[in-house]
Amino acid sequence: MKKTLRYTTLFLLLWLSRETTQAQTSVSGRVLGYVCNRIGDYDGLRLQTTAGEVQLNFPPHAALSVRRLARTGQTITADVEPGTGGPGPARPPEARLNRYRLIRLRNPSSDLVIQVAGLPPPQPQSGSLVQAEGPLLKKIRDERGQLIALLTDKYLIELKPHQAGQILPLLEGVQRLSVTGFERTAEGFVNQTGRAVLLPSTLTIRGQTFAL
Repeated sequence: MKKTLRYTTLFLLLWLSRETTQAQTSVSGRVLGYVCNRIGDYDGLRLQTTAGEVQLNFPPHAALSVRRLARTGQTITADVEPGTGGPGPARPPEARLNRYRLIRLRNPSSDLVIQVAGLPPPQPQSGSLVQAEGPLLKKIRDERGQLIALLTDKYLIELKPHQAGQILPLLEGVQRLSVTGFERTAEGFVNQTGRAVLLPSTLTIRGQTFAL
């Protein structure tokens, strides 16, 4: 009985290894640009291959390493597997691109290599508590028109759905605001705005403070 169980376990492990190997493939091509998630954190790149354009997705905390190795216009090679890159809100099928999860990335020019799996996600943390005041430059909305963030001169203020609904009526005509919240200090993230991401706990609008 134990011998049969060992053989069964060995067969299962070999089968899983074979399936994983078959699922992985390699692609190469020129980096066309980068894509980002709903709040603007880079989490994928567009690659022009000989067979057409594809999208390689990676976790947002790997963005700094990936963008340093693969700049727009450079030619790279990558080990990938089918998939969309992980959980998150669905994006519109802009060009019905084939999408893959990025496993390993190499730049032939510099011969630099990174293993995406070797970049573990940051440990959960609250970040640094900050208080800031500045001009309200932009209200950022998602593809459905829902308010998801506020952009100031220093921060991208990320809003949860209930927070956005709470303050949206108060923002009409507002040009300046104060915010207290936790600044994301985890390394590896890159936001397209160039701002640090802030999770707010209070907003002060026209001298009135609202808890979020």
